Amino acid sequence: MPPILFTKGTPAEDTRAIAVVGTRQASEQGLRTASAVARDLALVGVTVVSGLAKGIDAAAHRAALEAGGRTVAVIGTGIDQSYPAENRALQRQISRDGLLLSQFWPDAPPSQRNFPMRNAVMSGYAAATVVVEAPWKSPHPSPPRPGTWTAGGHAGATPGARLGP
Repeated sequence: MPPILFTKGTPAEDTRAIAVVGTRQASEQGLRTASAVARDLALVGVTVVSGLAKGIDAAAHRAALEAGGRTVAVIGTGIDQSYPAENRALQRQISRDGLLLSQFWPDAPPSQRNFPMRNAVMSGYAAATVVVEAPWKSPHPSPPRPGTWTAGGHAGATPGARLGP
């Protein structure tokens, strides 16, 4: 974990936290799968962790909130930034009903180099990671490859997940 984390929302001991991650360009099946996984986790008291990106991440956060569960968004910008802009309302809701985490200064804009670091924090926060859909060649590694998503524990993929070429 980085030496400093900025937060908005309600910190808690999320000893039962699982990350649900995947592509920004998700298929309908991927969005349904991410929502089902996140909803089911939330219903049994597991905190859903994701990165607040469009696609799989946003679907996971929304489903956890709709199920009345807890969600933590680990973001790749400063805590006072909204990225992507289309998730601004979702980010506000998570800051009210869950937790936003960022290792970047509050006004830091999005930068391509931030997202692999964000992924590492997310992996460290969660006990395991579920990859719903992700391209094999990604600018910031999302599939469960050695050393990318396994810092917090186990990594797995859902059936039908697009992991290979």
